[in-house]
Amino acid sequence: MNVKNNRLIQETNEKIIRTVYAMMTKEHRPIGRITVREICEKADIHRSTFYVHYRDVYDLVEKVEQNMSLKLTEQFFYKLDQHASARDCFAAIFEFIRMHREFYLYYLTENSHSGVLQLAWDMIQERFTNAAVNAADFGALTLEEMKYHGAFFLFGLTAVVRSWLQNGCPESPSELYELIRRQGPVQEMMIVW
Repeated sequence: MNVKNNRLIQETNEKIIRTVYAMMTKEHRPIGRITVREICEKADIHRSTFYVHYRDVYDLVEKVEQNMSLKLTEQFFYKLDQHASARDCFAAIFEFIRMHREFYLYYLTENSHSGVLQLAWDMIQERFTNAAVNAADFGALTLEEMKYHGAFFLFGLTAVVRSWLQNGCPESPSELYELIRRQGPVQEMMIVW
């Protein structure tokens, strides 16, 4: 396949993604109410062209989720590999989320689960597992306990990011990190009251 054809395939794929993204964010359409026919009409492509790229609308959304998770995680790992502070690593993630605010606002509001953040979290956990980080490094007694803490952190982080997006991102990424960092003592007081 020549360069021109590769470019056309990539441009068509991006056109499909932009069309669905606009339908989700600007038209406020749930994924389940978007049809392949509508996508093809709005993107001015044939149905067969859509099916060259995706099985269905859900396949497209899943691939976009995976791509966004990969990009989000790359931000974190880039900072981590430079031995940046936790603040800088999380600020990079929050800045990426703020830059893609419409996507995350829609996605985290439309989906009750953490989706994209879960995929990113899984990649981060895999990296720490491969680096032989143990539970005691994080103050946990066992790996099972660490899983509970991880779930609490992930879903808490997702809720905080969702609220931050819904409020228009008034805090900077560094300020959001500080807010999350201070959750430990606040949560402890709420539990032992």
